[in-house]
Amino acid sequence: MHRQTPTARNAANGNPMIQATQDVLQDAFWHDHYHLQPNYVSGRGYDQYRPAYELGWKAAVQYPDDLAAVLPLLEAQWPGSKGTSLLAWRQVSSAVQAAWERMRNPDPVLGLSQVQLLAVLQGLQRLNLQTAKSLQIAIAQAPTGLVQQMLQRHLLAFEAASAELVHEFALPTHNKGDRAFADSLLRGWESIKSVIAPQSNEDVLDASEDAEKMLHMAYRAALREGLPEAVRIILLRQAMAVQRGLEALHWLRS
Repeated sequence: MHRQTPTARNAANGNPMIQATQDVLQDAFWHDHYHLQPNYVSGRGYDQYRPAYELGWKAAVQYPDDLAAVLPLLEAQWPGSKGTSLLAWRQVSSAVQAAWERMRNPDPVLGLSQVQLLAVLQGLQRLNLQTAKSLQIAIAQAPTGLVQQMLQRHLLAFEAASAELVHEFALPTHNKGDRAFADSLLRGWESIKSVIAPQSNEDVLDASEDAEKMLHMAYRAALREGLPEAVRIILLRQAMAVQRGLEALHWLRS
């Protein structure tokens, strides 16, 4: 059985001010981290997932003892709680569980729970692969020369970072969801091609920099968390490598 945190106990006591503050804090956390969760699908905004996270963090106060027992009840509540979200329960159940786990963490000051840490690492691993796929498509569009060579080096670095996370933290391999992302990515780049033709070095650098900035933002968000020191060292090193890559793109542009 999980112990309640002081915050959760106060919220459970019915203090509306504390409950409102807790809602704001939880909402802010998931707004910054939802894209790192395993349930995230590229292109979906936070508004599609927010009702699920809210359902989870509030359920942790209402039903603190056994998540497995209460999940069927939360599933039944989802149609009435989803608001404008278009997602089905199977697409958000893991978000509900993640929010519940975060609220039930015995001592959030000490850092992320194992479930939360795994979600962060899986998110970064997936984002590295996604960024590599973005660059692979950019390389095919780029004129030959230095731009292609630099993007190829970056692509290999992101693939290596993904592999390192899998190896160091025994992360599960990915499934068909990754192929779905690749398909959507290809469609996105095709739409860019239709607007910008032919592709110039500057066009390719702009698109590649956007992809790498997104990855860098994800690392910065992860490093703000209470990570174990061994994890922090690896993520900080990888984040610095992404930063150096962005600086190299700036140098190449100049």
